[in-house]
Amino acid sequence: MTELRPLSRAVLDSNVIFSRVLHELFGRLALEARLLDLVWSEELLVEASTALQERKGLDAAVADRWVGHLRRAFPEGQTDLARLPAAFTADEADQFVCALALAGDAQLLLTFDRGYLDVPLRGLGVEVVHPDVWLTLAVAEEPALVVDIVTRQAAVWGGGRPVPELLDAFERACVPTFAERVRDEMPLR
Repeated sequence: MTELRPLSRAVLDSNVIFSRVLHELFGRLALEARLLDLVWSEELLVEASTALQERKGLDAAVADRWVGHLRRAFPEGQTDLARLPAAFTADEADQFVCALALAGDAQLLLTFDRGYLDVPLRGLGVEVVHPDVWLTLAVAEEPALVVDIVTRQAAVWGGGRPVPELLDAFERACVPTFAERVRDEMPLR
């Protein structure tokens, strides 16, 4: 992956949605910066909601509001899944995410999961990309835009916090190179 494609259609795997700071960042990059066009399915939202309840201990209403952001902000991104004739992941439980990417004409599958089979998916036009790689590329190609998005996210995150605290949260969310590149682009204070 050498450059951003304007308005690339992308699927956020549930492990990306699981991180509130990343879920919000990707939403802002899609809505405000128009760097992505997010694709989702009810199956994906159910999986993400279940993970939030089981692993973060959120009650069902809070988890559903969290994942419901995709439903509310990107209604045109809803995609019905088709059955896949072949496996595109080492984990059968993730097969529906591949089906979503293909049915939604996504060019990107943003995930922390290493079980997706890159070669067959790439052959069908879907690139499996680690969120840190894509976000770091976004900073390289659109530094002012990304810094502005991060600054606005910090202003409302947790009632408003300093940008360095949000960047620390991005590091904890497994996108450390992105956080470092944003720090490098921030004006001296």
